[in-house]
Amino acid sequence: MKMRLPELKYNFKLSANLALITGVTMGVLAAVAQGYFSIQPPVGEGVCAVTHPSNLINWLMNNIFSTDFTIHQVFTTVPVLTSVGFIIGSAVAAIRNKEFKFRRGPVRDNLLAFIFGFVIINFALLWGSCPIRTAILASYGYIPAIAILFTIVIGVIAACEYIKWKVRRM
Repeated sequence: MKMRLPELKYNFKLSANLALITGVTMGVLAAVAQGYFSIQPPVGEGVCAVTHPSNLINWLMNNIFSTDFTIHQVFTTVPVLTSVGFIIGSAVAAIRNKEFKFRRGPVRDNLLAFIFGFVIINFALLWGSCPIRTAILASYGYIPAIAILFTIVIGVIAACEYIKWKVRRM
């Protein structure tokens, strides 16, 4: 006799209140863990799409070619695989939901996206941080991080206004 397992259906939609409660809980638990494990000064390593790939490439170069590129202290012994997880996780999710397609957009938009992305990544690497780490450092009262966070907010607002303007033109 063959036994059938019930189908599990997942619903991961979070309400605004549940998302806020989850964020506050994670923040409090992170602060408690930092105090419990005596992590000082705070490294402020969050989930980063700027410094984590840089650390991964530097770690690989140091271990393969015996170079001496700078790596955040947290990742000197073990490589950080956040960026690899981003790519694999998003690809698996897209394939699972039958949304994985290669699309070709207008050349002008692709070129602008490349240029803006290049500028943003270079500014982030010059600053040495991503928006999450910048927010963490700003929460500790680090004045340069507060200024950089303010410019990030202004940039996001400007980008949103540009997108809304572009959509209205269509």
